[in-house]
Amino acid sequence: MLIRKLAGLACVVLFLFASVGGVRAETWRLGTAAQPGSVLYDVIQDFIADFNAAFADDDIAVEFQFIGNEQEMMQQLIRGRVQIGATSFAGSAVAIPENIVTTVPYLWDSDAERIKVMDEYVIPVLKDIALAKGVVLIDWGDVGWNDVICNFECLTPADLEGKAARMSPVSRHFWQALGANGVQMPLSEFFPGLQQGLVVAGDLPFLYYITTPAAQSAPHYVTTRHLHHGAAWYMNKKLFDGLTDAQRAKLAEVLPPVAETRALVMADEQLPDSPKAKEFAAKGGTIHILTDAQREAFAERVRPVRQVMVDELAAGPAPRAQEVWQAIQKGKADFAAGK
Repeated sequence: MLIRKLAGLACVVLFLFASVGGVRAETWRLGTAAQPGSVLYDVIQDFIADFNAAFADDDIAVEFQFIGNEQEMMQQLIRGRVQIGATSFAGSAVAIPENIVTTVPYLWDSDAERIKVMDEYVIPVLKDIALAKGVVLIDWGDVGWNDVICNFECLTPADLEGKAARMSPVSRHFWQALGANGVQMPLSEFFPGLQQGLVVAGDLPFLYYITTPAAQSAPHYVTTRHLHHGAAWYMNKKLFDGLTDAQRAKLAEVLPPVAETRALVMADEQLPDSPKAKEFAAKGGTIHILTDAQREAFAERVRPVRQVMVDELAAGPAPRAQEVWQAIQKGKADFAAGK
């Protein structure tokens, strides 16, 4: 009799626990390296609020999970330990190496060209590639232009020759073409590396850079605009496949609209006049706006490595790299022709 009473009491407690305080039957983790102060962080928080409201009847909630190493986040996503991941295409490159092709240096001639080609020619290919890796590309957008950062004034390629610069799989060819002493290190080690003097330079998008310790230890931001980071939102494929049609429709409704998130990023990237740029300058940072001629000095050193970069990817970890590259070239040609 006592056992029955205890069992009954346990059931009541469990029912009350599940019914009070907004406890959900299922909680998903959204992994990202985005930090407060960045546009991506704000977009993610808005998404979480909208998702939790839309999926209340499904007893599903999403919670924010900071994971500073984007490569680790992608591995957790593939294994199902994280259900959704928001990252740059570069950040997901260890899991999906073909994404590196979208970051080939000095690839785009204008924002209009980039947006048209990415949306209509490249994203369909990247979606197909992601599926084979166990994730679904559910949304995309912009992180922003990558520029050079230094702990000294570095306005020309000559300034960087022989200097220790952090290089990632995305930026390796860029730094090698400039003659820098490239040091391979994950993003999580980059910031202490700058503080300790292991490296004196690197490259980051402004809207992420200003949320990190790099903005203090390497306060010179140089607008080389050498590559562009797209934002990618992935979902674990097994989880996505288990959603009902109604749940997929709700997910599509609450995902950040691509055009809106792009507009937010581009507004904050108006250097040196955006509010975030002025705040950075007020804290002692310096934004060096390069002229077209100064930027071209970097570009002419780097352009010859672009095809080499794609060929190496295709011969190594990214067998479909040429397919992505051809989609980009087809889109650029059609854009130039006004199609």
